[in-house]
Amino acid sequence: MRTTPVCQIDRLDMIPAQGGRKESRFPVTTHLLVEMWQAPFGVLARAEEVEQALRFSGNGSGTRGEVIVYQFQPYGVSAKATFGDAHIFIHTWPENGYAAVDIFAADEEGAYSILERMQQAFRPSYIHVVEVKRGNLISEGET
Repeated sequence: MRTTPVCQIDRLDMIPAQGGRKESRFPVTTHLLVEMWQAPFGVLARAEEVEQALRFSGNGSGTRGEVIVYQFQPYGVSAKATFGDAHIFIHTWPENGYAAVDIFAADEEGAYSILERMQQAFRPSYIHVVEVKRGNLISEGET
């Protein structure tokens, strides 16, 4: 039995350059779009479990931060967690063992630290990640 989830990461380096504008690489945030498959039903189904997993994912200790959860009936959860300069949004479909997650963090290292802890907390068998640098600044250049 596999203990480490398969994790595929795609990086989108989209920096727009239009007209005479020069591109510059100063992203405001790293955004990870995460899909988790084959996570345990019990972890994805109940708001309390998702909240506990998000608290651990956000800072590793389960303390601090704000977590707001919504419990669907008969099961499934949507939640938002805020930890300083990091934000996590999650929507679960426990009947499919699936969760869609957005991680916004001030830097790449912080985003991937959250992702690592999410892997531990949610225990999926497969993860697909798309990394997007958000908020790239464009400066005016010669035309």
